[in-house]
Amino acid sequence: MTTTLIGVCFAAYIVSALLYIVHLKVRRPAWRRGAFILVVGAFALQTAILGWRWWAAGFLPVTNLFATQFFFSWALAATYLYFELRYRIGGVGLFVIFLNLLLLASVLPRDPALPPLIPALDTPLFTLHVSFSFFGYAFFAMAFSLGTLYLVQRRLSHPLLPTLPQLRKLNEESIFLGFVFFTLCMLAGMLWAYVAWGYWFSWNIKGVWSFLIWLFYAGMCHAKFVRQWQGTGYAVLSVAGFFLVLFTYLGIGLLMSSNHPLE
Repeated sequence: MTTTLIGVCFAAYIVSALLYIVHLKVRRPAWRRGAFILVVGAFALQTAILGWRWWAAGFLPVTNLFATQFFFSWALAATYLYFELRYRIGGVGLFVIFLNLLLLASVLPRDPALPPLIPALDTPLFTLHVSFSFFGYAFFAMAFSLGTLYLVQRRLSHPLLPTLPQLRKLNEESIFLGFVFFTLCMLAGMLWAYVAWGYWFSWNIKGVWSFLIWLFYAGMCHAKFVRQWQGTGYAVLSVAGFFLVLFTYLGIGLLMSSNHPLE
């Protein structure tokens, strides 16, 4: 049942992406409204799935690869809707929708069974830590999308795309919000580690790389005030930073031994 419902979400996001592409070409409001309605509908269904799984498990189900990818997809959709409702970005967020589709496509063949929760994770701090983490990742993914689009627009100067100052503003806001959420993630994680194991920070590889991500985006929050890094340089950093995020999330979780394994 869960897999079928996720398949419905996947189909809705595909159709919404196609409608946004059509809207970018023909500029008719009906196409954009249809795409937006599909995104809202898919997000609502994802929220219902997440809520049901949370209720059934008794905890936020983000303890394996299936669950984290689904939650990441949900956070991406929420981030896209934030920017759409605030700035009417429309098809500008297509990269994020495509990334969402990749996440859902990788989720569909996996087993949706709910694994048991180990005692160390049975705390509200775990829920806060993971939630803040993936919302930070989602905003960094949006920054990746906007940074890529900035580089494309700088070369093409296409009239159907937002101007460079608009893309720069959105990118800087996305980086800032992602940094805020990731800072909250780090604080919740430190407190959780102290409560569970008696120390604030360990030199486990996942903890070290998470701290490197925090330093990188802290530097980006400063770089927007440095003329040499504004515009193209900031866009390049936005793209590079997201690859750092992906390595920390998937590379370490799947390929290396850490206290944040993904199975």
